[in-house]
Amino acid sequence: MEQTATNSASQTTPQSRSWAMMLGLALGHALKHFYQQAFLLLIPSFKEAMLLSDVQVGLFGTARTVCSAIMNIPAGIIADMWRGKVGIILATSLTSLALGYLIIGTSQYYWLVLVGVGVTGLGTSLWHAPAFGTLGAMYPEKRATALAIHRMGGSVGDSISPIVIGLALGGLVFAGFEWGGLNWRTLSLILVVPAVLSAIAVLIFYGRAIGEEGTNEAQDFVNYIRSAKGLLVNNTVVSMVALTSVRAMAHNSLAIFLIVYMDEDLGFSVLKIGYHMALLTLLGVASAPVIGWTSDKFGTRPVIAVSLFAISILILGLIIFGDGGSLVVILALLGVFLYTVNPVMLAAAIDGAPRGTEASVTALMFTGPSIFGAISPVIAGYLRTIFGMDAVFIFAGGIVGIVALFSLVAPMKKMQ
Repeated sequence: MEQTATNSASQTTPQSRSWAMMLGLALGHALKHFYQQAFLLLIPSFKEAMLLSDVQVGLFGTARTVCSAIMNIPAGIIADMWRGKVGIILATSLTSLALGYLIIGTSQYYWLVLVGVGVTGLGTSLWHAPAFGTLGAMYPEKRATALAIHRMGGSVGDSISPIVIGLALGGLVFAGFEWGGLNWRTLSLILVVPAVLSAIAVLIFYGRAIGEEGTNEAQDFVNYIRSAKGLLVNNTVVSMVALTSVRAMAHNSLAIFLIVYMDEDLGFSVLKIGYHMALLTLLGVASAPVIGWTSDKFGTRPVIAVSLFAISILILGLIIFGDGGSLVVILALLGVFLYTVNPVMLAAAIDGAPRGTEASVTALMFTGPSIFGAISPVIAGYLRTIFGMDAVFIFAGGIVGIVALFSLVAPMKKMQ
């Protein structure tokens, strides 16, 4: 009987470890996105305290995405060549987020806040390539589903963060109890603690374990370079990088200036802004597995094309329906497509790439958006200053519409 139990345990352990790994990575992704979204909710406080212009606010997005671009490629190379070190890379990602918020919370000058924001950008880039690349290698037959579930973890963080940060900044009045909230510096310093503790937990509980799943042999450098060089001329990979890069221009512009719009144009409180930003991601949480399954079942092209066209139409719809109940509906629907199309495009890129380059493909898929996304918030800042918020909506919705048309003919070939 003891032998039977042992055999049974040995048979179930690999599958259990795979699910535990997927859940652990999704939880870590949720935390990372919690910190990303928290920064956006702090922007009105930054702007008021430091008397910043729209262009200076846009530079926050530029600083974060430029620094993210710097680390994406190195993170992908390390993750592909030394899968066993993935746990260390992910712990470093969380540590960088903690350091970034420490700098933000103690900075007295605008340029130092920019530095802190840049450090958080380094942290976010150190997560994506190792985590998505590992999942892409672990689940080759259900790649879009696995990546969508991981993205769902990010959407959970995106949904929870605006509410928690909104309450923390705006305070709470309930049943005779009144709490005035925290200032942005204190909150930034408090956020350091969970990130540090989570980094320690990753090292203790996962360490090398994350890298021991899937295809994990350390690659010879020459063979790796030979495979990786081919990615730059791979039509499918290049097409997906182009699609996601232009989509990121719209997303980054919208993420920053939608909050400024609700704060200054609509006069929303911090808490009300938090509720609306949570709406943007809540349906993304529920729809991510469905979108991933649909892509695995019917193909990536129709899912990508429909999603991009929907994003374009909904953003442009904000010009007319940018307030009241209609704003709630548009933000909820926008979240369905805005936060779920990226994993599908990533799955398409990995499908078209050689085995063993999953993390490098992921790095390229996040480097392109980082480069293009660094430019767009500054452009959006100028457009808002000169023409108003409608110009930002036209800019963001228009470029997504163009890339949606390209998705109809873009190469999407699955490598056998």
